[in-house]
Amino acid sequence: MKVAQVFDAYKAPKGSIAARCHVLRETERVALIDFCVGALPDCYITQSVLRERMKATGKTASEILANKLPDFGSVMSGDFGEMLTLYFLGTERAEKVEMIKKWRFKQDRRKAAPHSDVVVLYRESETKASANDFVINAESKQKSTKGSFAPIAKAIEGVTQDQTGRLGRTLAWLREKAIDYGDKEGIALIERFTHDLSVSYAKHYKAVAVIDRDLLDAELTRQPAPMPNSTFEVVVIGIKDLKDFYERVFGRAIKEVTA
Repeated sequence: MKVAQVFDAYKAPKGSIAARCHVLRETERVALIDFCVGALPDCYITQSVLRERMKATGKTASEILANKLPDFGSVMSGDFGEMLTLYFLGTERAEKVEMIKKWRFKQDRRKAAPHSDVVVLYRESETKASANDFVINAESKQKSTKGSFAPIAKAIEGVTQDQTGRLGRTLAWLREKAIDYGDKEGIALIERFTHDLSVSYAKHYKAVAVIDRDLLDAELTRQPAPMPNSTFEVVVIGIKDLKDFYERVFGRAIKEVTA
């Protein structure tokens, strides 16, 4: 599924922050849930590793996956917002990009994955650097229930950290993980953006907020702190009954995962 294509552009109310805003078409709700259910396990564990764990432990695929996922609550909400952001930003590009599944490298399932929230990489050639290569780097915040949390302001705050060094640290960390996992192709991909710097590449920074549809207008018109610069894009994504949406996805993924 091209996740970005099941969202419609949304006309924000007067007085809203300057942002590109999209809302999920209700006719696509079931299809997007089904997609997320199928895609979620691979974000945490590959099929080959899942089968290895099943063979080594005697546990079912559901038990292995459940052992990797966060409990219901704030970490699960944050993970889902990041994953949706990954697929949204990755599928709105025409290029065949690499969407990095950083949740596979979590040290503690009860905590958020470290470093930048979302990384999408594009390398035009596998053998040489190109000026068309790019990185999409996003800070993602999610708000599914009423409260004082300001997801747009927090996403903007986070993306400035990405721009001032965190992206570089994230790419270095991803290279270390590729080496740890013996991922030769992954090492080559990451090293284009950490070592092969003879040709420059573009960096596209995004501040992304995933918000319950009923809270959307209020958050869009809640003005965050002034932006320190205009070198990133603010993207806001609205989904009706967001809490039910992501909890349904995680619950079904555990029950329906197969090896």
